[in-house]
Amino acid sequence: MSKFSSIVSLIYFVLLIVFAAVPCRADSLDYRDVITDSIGYSASLRVKNEDVFISNAQYRSNFAALYPVVTLGGRAERYENIDNRDNTTINTIGNEVVGGYESAWRSSVSLSGQYAVSNWYKKIYETGYYEKLKNTSIHECEAEVKKTIRDVTDIFRSVAESKIKLLYAREILSRLNEIFRMKQEAFTNGQFSHEDVLTAQTDVLTMEKDITGIHKDMRESFEKLSNYTGKSYSVDVDIITLPLSSPLPTPDETEIIAQTPEYKARLNEIEALRSRKKSVSNNFLPDISVYGRYDFYNSSPDNMHDSLSDVRATDYSVGLHISLPLFDGGVRKWEREKSFHELKKAQEYARLVFNEKNKDIKTLRVGYAELSKSYSHYKKINEQYAKIKDINRKSKVLGERSDLDVIEFEKDALLAERDLKIIEHTMAVYEKQLALELNFNQFAGEYGGNGTCQH
Repeated sequence: MSKFSSIVSLIYFVLLIVFAAVPCRADSLDYRDVITDSIGYSASLRVKNEDVFISNAQYRSNFAALYPVVTLGGRAERYENIDNRDNTTINTIGNEVVGGYESAWRSSVSLSGQYAVSNWYKKIYETGYYEKLKNTSIHECEAEVKKTIRDVTDIFRSVAESKIKLLYAREILSRLNEIFRMKQEAFTNGQFSHEDVLTAQTDVLTMEKDITGIHKDMRESFEKLSNYTGKSYSVDVDIITLPLSSPLPTPDETEIIAQTPEYKARLNEIEALRSRKKSVSNNFLPDISVYGRYDFYNSSPDNMHDSLSDVRATDYSVGLHISLPLFDGGVRKWEREKSFHELKKAQEYARLVFNEKNKDIKTLRVGYAELSKSYSHYKKINEQYAKIKDINRKSKVLGERSDLDVIEFEKDALLAERDLKIIEHTMAVYEKQLALELNFNQFAGEYGGNGTCQH
């Protein structure tokens, strides 16, 4: 029997170790969780990050055109002369030596190089265009990170507010049920009318309806959140609301907007189009290139091996090539016109983005200022409710207040406290949104979003 007990104890000890090693499923959800999860999961961010890699490859490809081109070519073939006339020995075809045999195996190798000098006043501006586009794609990726954070923040606010409403609704419902029960009992004693009982019952039904609506809103918000994080959530999960922090600094809007990724993207786009406009204008200048070619040749009437085994140098050539476009039907002209209007469009778009960001920041500041005023009023109201609640309790002990009066007042106090909690969390969300606008890089760094748009 003792041996059996020892085996059971050993099994229990092993199971205890195993289960202790298994991480427990978190039953709470906070703001950091949803932000970091959304940054790691969002498909739109991955698309933007791939755009960064693509734009970098385009830039590198165009930059490579500034280097010389070196080519090694070769050919081995069987040549058959089908001209049966006498004295038809052919020594060259198209300046290429083919030997004196009427039919033979021939082999040739050439090493050539070319360098476009005109790339330094044509291609270099096009390369600058793609370099700025690469920077634009990086800032557009950062703008997508910012948009994801902003969207998830709004959803988290909805979820947290619904959770606050649900918690207080349940508390208020318990008070309403108690009021309904007490009025129903008092009705049998003739202390309340039937109308009072029906009104109390209606209040209970209305609150139950409100709770159902809150559940619906929470489920919808959780579904939206799941699309960003890739996780599923229960309505009963514990939401950790955002705390209020100290007021944020208020620098000049112009300085703030200049550092936003949305505006940086547009500025880089303008610089890119300026480089492209310069490149298109320089297409009217001549193309200049230097080149060189070294040829090796041999032939044999017998077999390919003999023609390949003794390939030898035959000639070389070096030169300077200049090409000046005189007429192309207006292609260069209209390309220059197009680049001019693309630049004007980008400048207007940058002005539009500046105005939109200016509006967003000012709207957040005004909203936060007004909420701060309301918050002060709600705090005073709750302080008054706390004082009245203390007076009611003392009055109840003295018999000056009934249980029904106390519960009625508790219900009203819960409504005021709920509104205070909601406005507190709303202000905390405004602080996050303002922090995101005022210093995106610092905010993204705190939540692991700075390395998302690297290449």
